Amino acid sequence: MAYAQEGESGEIKDVEIEIRKDRQIILPKANRLFEKIPPRPVEPAKTVVTYNFKAFNFSTPELNPVIRPLRLKGEEPSPAYRGYVSAGYGNYSSPYLEAFITSKQDKKKLIGAHAFFNKSGKGPVDGKNSAGGTSGITAFAQTFSKDISFNGNIGYQNRSTHFYGYSPDLTVSRDTIEQAFSLFNLGFSVANAKNTDFAYQVGGDFSHISDEFKAAESSVDLNFKSSYQASDDQSIFMGATYSILNRKDEGVEAKARNLFQANGYYSFFPVENLKLQVGAIVAIENDTLDSKSFHFYPDIRATYPINDFVDFVGSLSGGMEKVSLQSLANENLWLAPAVALAHTNKVFDLQAGLRAKIGSNVLAGAGVSFASLKNMYFFLNDTSDVAKFQVEYDRGATKRINLYASLLYTHADVARISLQGDYFGYNTDEISEAWHKPGYRVTFGTSYNLFKKVIFNLDLIAQGNMKAFETETEETVKLNAAFDLNFRTEYLFSDTFSAFVDLNNITSNKYPVFLNYPVRGFQALAGITWKF
Repeated sequence: MAYAQEGESGEIKDVEIEIRKDRQIILPKANRLFEKIPPRPVEPAKTVVTYNFKAFNFSTPELNPVIRPLRLKGEEPSPAYRGYVSAGYGNYSSPYLEAFITSKQDKKKLIGAHAFFNKSGKGPVDGKNSAGGTSGITAFAQTFSKDISFNGNIGYQNRSTHFYGYSPDLTVSRDTIEQAFSLFNLGFSVANAKNTDFAYQVGGDFSHISDEFKAAESSVDLNFKSSYQASDDQSIFMGATYSILNRKDEGVEAKARNLFQANGYYSFFPVENLKLQVGAIVAIENDTLDSKSFHFYPDIRATYPINDFVDFVGSLSGGMEKVSLQSLANENLWLAPAVALAHTNKVFDLQAGLRAKIGSNVLAGAGVSFASLKNMYFFLNDTSDVAKFQVEYDRGATKRINLYASLLYTHADVARISLQGDYFGYNTDEISEAWHKPGYRVTFGTSYNLFKKVIFNLDLIAQGNMKAFETETEETVKLNAAFDLNFRTEYLFSDTFSAFVDLNNITSNKYPVFLNYPVRGFQALAGITWKF
């Protein structure tokens, strides 16, 4: 710190300084005394010592040590089982048998087969008149080389049922209401085996389906898809499918139905964090319900992270949805003879939603979809036989809105919980209602592995707001809501042997899947499984 001087500044006064030396320091002289060391007496001379060195040879045997490094005992690999056999029996006279087998471990090939048999001798209506089940066998093979991989499969499946949706006051013969669909399929695919920037897959499938009423359909499907990773932020995808369907029904052969569809898109980041997929879809078909054979659709998708946990996803797309006798039979086994077949034209489908990752174990999502569909199909009871169903198409544009939400929780291989909810709203054009389409659906599933000894599984399905047309009264009816609760537990006696109990439709809710077709009530099945 500094302070200013007071008074006159800039003047130095005269000062006289006197230095005096009043005292001297005087030291006395020091006396230096040295004492002489007396001489030592003379020592006699010692005898001269003579040293005699002798050579001494020492040799050792050659040593070859054997070094044994310490080896840590590695963990024994878990046993690789080649297959299993599972068998059981339940109420409704329901035998169950399933087997699966594969070849020995080989890094170049894999061959296997799967067979199953699950039928019920009785059903919810008039005992054996509503029996049904499924059975089949499939064989597959995979080979791997340095550059390509090959997959092939062949299989046969049979699904049997009865037309038990007849009027209660009607007496029918069981032999006249039997129905079964037999499906034979053969397929292959070839793909590159190396993990490179360019990937491709080429495949083909042949299938033939027939029923008890001399309806048959053959389908050939060819597909190709490829992708090229130009950089970490840019990629290109190209794909195409071609289907040709030939159908015979009641001795009449319809003309071949062709459907070709190709799509491609370019994926990139126009700005930071925003991922875009921009492309288009083209389709060519010859269905008689559509006046146009060529169709063009946009294919745009976007993903943007709102924060570290939540992403926004959106898309605008469309395309032709293939409809065949096989796809309809997978949805409804009680089809009438000679049902109409036509592909559904999805003019556009606009979607927007959120996708979130909460921690490392929870995934969640929610969103909305708004679609316009032309030639959408619905099921109506046949006017001449209410136990069979015709297929009716809305040749106008059916507007469909879908609100959805999902939640998935996983904890290693111990616990898993999934929840999915959907709301559907339909606005039809040329038909009065969206027949046999649910207005909402909720699915829940959970599994828990207790001490790797007891496995528990619980799931439920709930859906409702389904409408049908009662042909006898010519009135629209609302079907009862469905609630199906199922439980399964399996006890592991050892690594190779276990026992299980399946409880299905625990609440015994005989809800209808279609008008006049209730499901079976409470079902119980117990069995054993052996791995080898």
